[in-house]
Amino acid sequence: MVVDARNGAFLTGVDPGRDKFGFAFADENGRLLASGIGRTKEAGSFFRMLRDGHFSDLSPLFLEGNANGLGMLRLPVICGAGTGHAVLAAAAKLEGIPVKFVPESGTTLRARSLYWSLHPPGGLWRAVPVSMRVPPRDIDDLAAWAIVKGSMQRAAETPAGMGDSEHGS
Repeated sequence: MVVDARNGAFLTGVDPGRDKFGFAFADENGRLLASGIGRTKEAGSFFRMLRDGHFSDLSPLFLEGNANGLGMLRLPVICGAGTGHAVLAAAAKLEGIPVKFVPESGTTLRARSLYWSLHPPGGLWRAVPVSMRVPPRDIDDLAAWAIVKGSMQRAAETPAGMGDSEHGS
């Protein structure tokens, strides 16, 4: 279920990739507000829209939720430290957006599970185990949501001052 933050602060997660990146906006409880997929070569525009608060301009990229109710961006942006992260880090730095890099292992599997929690299968598909179902679309955006949720979980389990590293600007 996608929720409405009602203008509260929200977190942004990014799942980097060579050609495309997923992004997700989540409230402070980790609930999904909106998510989408963009082209890595257009990452500068993405971070510029974030910086300027033009969230509705990202609407054509949204696959889940919408820009309604997005309030104040909470920084830093949480980005997976996998393939393509250097390009995204450079784009974010140019736009003055700080980025926190976190491990992203296992996020694709978690993204599959998140997809099926948002879009439960019907009929006989309910009998097929989640691990054997393949979502009918790219799920990089939901991997970004898994990155946010994982970062929040690690932060809750880690003593203050012992968290993940921050890079970028």
